[in-house]
Amino acid sequence: MKKENNKYFSRLLKNLASLQDFELKDEGEYEYLEINGRDFSNQSFDSLEFKDCLIRNCNLSQLKVKKLSLVNVRFKNCDLANLETEELYAKKTDFEKCRMTGFIATEGALSGIMFDNCQLNFSQFRFAVLKEIKFYNCLLSESDFYSAKFFNVNFSDCYLTKAEMSKTKHFKSDFRTSDISGLAIDIESLKGITIDRSQVIDLAWLLGVDIV
Repeated sequence: MKKENNKYFSRLLKNLASLQDFELKDEGEYEYLEINGRDFSNQSFDSLEFKDCLIRNCNLSQLKVKKLSLVNVRFKNCDLANLETEELYAKKTDFEKCRMTGFIATEGALSGIMFDNCQLNFSQFRFAVLKEIKFYNCLLSESDFYSAKFFNVNFSDCYLTKAEMSKTKHFKSDFRTSDISGLAIDIESLKGITIDRSQVIDLAWLLGVDIV
């Protein structure tokens, strides 16, 4: 499926400041910056805020942030594997070609987000609220969306094999071009979801029937 442009996704200034000696500090607030090639892995913070920033080629794996705020931010070619945050607020933010295996954002609030060609296997968005979200060509096998709320969320050409979506609520969620084999979901949570005819067989187990 063709990737869509969306007014909700990030739009950055052409000329962003780039600092030579840059490091993250607890309770840091960062604006209008281009952050390139930095290693922030295995660090812990109470809070971090980024606004109107481009973050590329950076290592943020194993980062722990209690409160993480992202407003109009673009992550490109970054490693966010096993990043853990207790309170994520993300708006108009893009993740492009990022490694996000084991990314944990339970109870997060996300709106206007694009995940483009990202590895999100084993990621956790339990109890999160997701509005105007686009997952494009992403690996989401065994990801966990238990009890999350979806508002206009599109999974385009994604792999959702064995993903957890029990107790979820959907208001216009589109799965039509994605692999949903082994999806863990209950009948009540199917309301508001769009699938195509070929995917019906993947959900037949909910009815206790075999399709031959």
